[in-house]
Amino acid sequence: HTVRRQSIKRGEPRQMPSLPHTAESTVREEHFSSRRKQLEDYLTNILKMPMYRNYHGTMEFIGVSQLSFIHDLGPKGIEGYIMKRSGGHRIPGLNCCGQGRMCYRWSKRWLVVKDSFLMYMKPDSGAISFVLLVDKEFNIKIGQKETETKYGLQIDNLSRSLILKCNSYRHAQWWRQGIDEFIRKHGKDFLTEHRFGSYAAVQENTLAKCLVSWVVEYEDELLCLQATSAVFFIYLYFLRLSPEIFMKRPVVEGNRWRLDCILKRKA
Repeated sequence: HTVRRQSIKRGEPRQMPSLPHTAESTVREEHFSSRRKQLEDYLTNILKMPMYRNYHGTMEFIGVSQLSFIHDLGPKGIEGYIMKRSGGHRIPGLNCCGQGRMCYRWSKRWLVVKDSFLMYMKPDSGAISFVLLVDKEFNIKIGQKETETKYGLQIDNLSRSLILKCNSYRHAQWWRQGIDEFIRKHGKDFLTEHRFGSYAAVQENTLAKCLVSWVVEYEDELLCLQATSAVFFIYLYFLRLSPEIFMKRPVVEGNRWRLDCILKRKA
């Protein structure tokens, strides 16, 4: 890029705008807005170029990933690299059999915060490693005393205590505040217990209610069907949503209460 910049003829339009070289301390207050505009133009031009836009350093700087702007996953929360400690599962059999710090492993992961869950992915492949659901036991702790880790951050729910390690106390505080404010703004319905002990609030005009209305309307026709056919019809209908959704949380009995397993068992 240095050679290309030197070879550009004067007067030719430059593809990338140049950043100001003067120190911030020497800039007058009335010039702040123009310098901010220069920085915005610079970043905008970078994002228009696929080579820079897809570069992992650019994505890390802006805090985005391939899952940031998928509408069905809900609003975008903070994202970034963290160090994740192994273990912490409250489900028997998922933790290492050893005890103490010697058994822990630290892995670098990309953490994504959404309205009803947190998840972390492998940086190299983007594969989702774990999803932590927001529930009534969701809680965040910070500090070495609570987490047994310097600059540690502990995120709890009904199924796991996830331990993260940050670069500094300020960095850990940034994560804690960002997660807490985002969840309480967008995912507050999942933080309390609802009717019949459900983890989710009552929703109006949902597909499930439409299905119930359809079943009531065509009750006689359904009675003519075999039970197996009727149940698998409902199963195929719910495939449009997610057959792998758990109808009972926390997940402590394997896949017993997963929707597809329930329908298959009933059939």
